[in-house]
Parts: sequence; C-alpha cells; structure tokens
Amino acid sequence: MSSKFIHSIKVPRLYKESSKIVKKVLLDGASFKTLVFQNSHPNVQGIYALVSETLHHSKELENIIDKTKILIENPRFDPWLARVLITELLWGKKDFRSEAKPILTVFSYKEKLQQAVLQNPNADVDPCDNKKVKLPRYVRINTLLTSIDDALEAFYYDGWNLLPRCDTYSSHLKAISNIGCIDFIQDFHMSEVFVFPPGTQFYNHPGYINGKLLLQDKASCLSAFLLNPEPDSEILDMCAAPGMKTTHLAAIINNSGKIYAVEMSGNRYKTLCDFVSHTNAKCVETIQADALTISPEQYLNIKYILVDPSCSGSGMSRIEIRKPSQANLSERLRKLQSLQSMMLCYALLRFPNVKKVVYSTCSIYPEENECVVDEALKKVKNVFMLYPKKIYVADFL
Repeated sequence: MSSKFIHSIKVPRLYKESSKIVKKVLLDGASFKTLVFQNSHPNVQGIYALVSETLHHSKELENIIDKTKILIENPRFDPWLARVLITELLWGKKDFRSEAKPILTVFSYKEKLQQAVLQNPNADVDPCDNKKVKLPRYVRINTLLTSIDDALEAFYYDGWNLLPRCDTYSSHLKAISNIGCIDFIQDFHMSEVFVFPPGTQFYNHPGYINGKLLLQDKASCLSAFLLNPEPDSEILDMCAAPGMKTTHLAAIINNSGKIYAVEMSGNRYKTLCDFVSHTNAKCVETIQADALTISPEQYLNIKYILVDPSCSGSGMSRIEIRKPSQANLSERLRKLQSLQSMMLCYALLRFPNVKKVVYSTCSIYPEENECVVDEALKKVKNVFMLYPKKIYVADFL
C-alpha cells in the first residue's frame, strides 16, 4: 500500500512547493532565498511569505505537532506539508478554500491546534497582547501607484486608527511597543512607511495584490532612504533582485530619472522584471549580467550606486536556519567578504561621476560589514569619505 495520501483533490501548488523548500532549509541547511527564487511558481512573493512564516514558527510547530499527535494519528501525512498548512491555518490566511484531504485533516484538528498554541509557553502572542515584544509589521506605500494621503484614508475606512506622529524617536519606539490591535502609525523617518501591530496580515489585502502596498521591513527601506537620490539622476543598483530597494528608489525620484537594476541569476532576474512591472517603476531598466562586468563607459552619468550584495543573511531574525559549524561559517564569510569587497570597490572606483554609494547587507557579522567598508576606504583613499550616520538619521539606533 502507498505510504502517501491518495488525493481526489490536489493540494494547491503554493503549499506543496513551500513544503519542499521548508524541508530543504531545515534538513539540509539550504539557502532560503535561493530556493524561493529558483522556484518557477508564478506567486513567488506568496511562497516567500509562507515559507518565511513557517520557518519563523519552526520550533513552535514541533511542540504543536507533538501535543496534537496529528502526525501520529495520520501517519501518511507529509510532515513538511503539515507544517506549512498548520502555519497557514494559525498565522496565515486561516481559510484555504480547498477540499484536498491534507487540508481537511488540518481543519479537523483546528481546535486542538489552537489549544496547543495557547498552552505553549514559547508561543507567539496575539497582536493585541502587549505582554511580549514582537517585531511590528512594516508596510511601504508604493507612491508610484497611490499617494500617502490616499493610503491613510483607505486604512481609515478599513477601520484602522492612525496614531499621531512623535516628536522624538524614543517616543516613537514607545508608541510602537504599546500599539493597539487596530492602531497604526507612520514611521518616524520615512512617511511612506507605515507601522502596524505584530502579526498583521496583508497577503489578501487588495492593496498588496495590486502593488500599492509593499511588505518591506524598515531595515530594508533604509538603504534607498539613505542613498536619497535626486530626481532626474541616474542610479545603479548592482544586486537588484527581488526589486524592493530598486522600486523604492524609483518612488523616491518619482520615476523622473533612470535606474539600472542589475541581476545575474536568471530566475531572480525574472522575479525582478515582474516586480518592477507590478509596481509601475517605469524608470527602471533591468540588466541581466554580473555587476562586475558592467562597463562604466556605458554609464558615465551614474551619480548614485546601491551595493546590496549576497550575504549570510544572519540578521534576518524571522528566519530560523540550522547553524553551520564554526569552520564552515568562517569559510563562507571569507568567500562572501571577498565578493562584497570587490563589488564595493568597483562601485567606488570605476564610475567617474558617482557622488554617493550606499553599502548594505542583512548580516550581523563584522566580516561582511565594517571589515568590507574598512578595506574599501583604504583602497579609495581620499576619493570618498564615510558619512556619520547621524548626518542622515538623527537619533536613530
């Protein structure tokens, strides 16, 4: 007899593909982003969100599965698909609209699963429960498709309560830590970024579907904010996929200029192109190439460059991955640092009219951050200077 479910109705591909990625990340230590962007599914953003949420709750899911005995009582249930479906039920859409047998099985355990969450001392709290601190949900308003005022009005009519903006960053942080379950506030530094309670879901929101609302963390938004290009200028984004920072730059200049968005990987390049089109970033010209092969002679008027290269991803706190050994980590960081240094130096030294370069990673390791910047500054000598962060972001961090 087959050890798998016999499906009269197929499980939606979104869940099956997501479960495969979760399995490879947790069992093999594979790269989360690489697997997502290699996926040929048309809804890459949906897979990214679902896999990220499943990985974020991975430890909690183990406890829930153990308490409910859902896999013991259903031995033919794919354990990785179970994790994804349980995540969707508890922290995602909560409504699958499918009669596939694995989905019906998860629904039949709904009360037990919810009870297991409440009994888990390490469980994530409800957005309205302020007893435990969680990361807020950041949303960037895509001003290429809607205005900030229109977005504020739309959320008001949806029943959200807009909190007044704060005079100091410390008071802003306090407001976020005490934010109510129907409250939201504009970010202290970026008016186009809105802050919502932890756990707020927007994946089914019409604004998210049509590209007016973009789910982008504040840390990701800071790169374009700090580069702050002038309208009508030319900009180079050396590692552009999936396109969040690229399209933010396009919004900052209001499509009145030119952005060259470079991506080498074929799958990631397609994602970049789709996202640029989806967000109405008309000033963006996508280029599939190795950024280190871009000829400066063809782009003499570039004045701003964003260098956001591949990194370890160690600063992405929402994603839990199996930690590598110290030896493997050191070797990986050495290789990453070498590539990162080459890209930053290329940006600083090869483009004659560039006047500002922003280097960013989602890593917490100094090898990928301070060490890369220090090495680049030694090579460029007096051609560039490092700006103190307070020049741009007063009272930040």
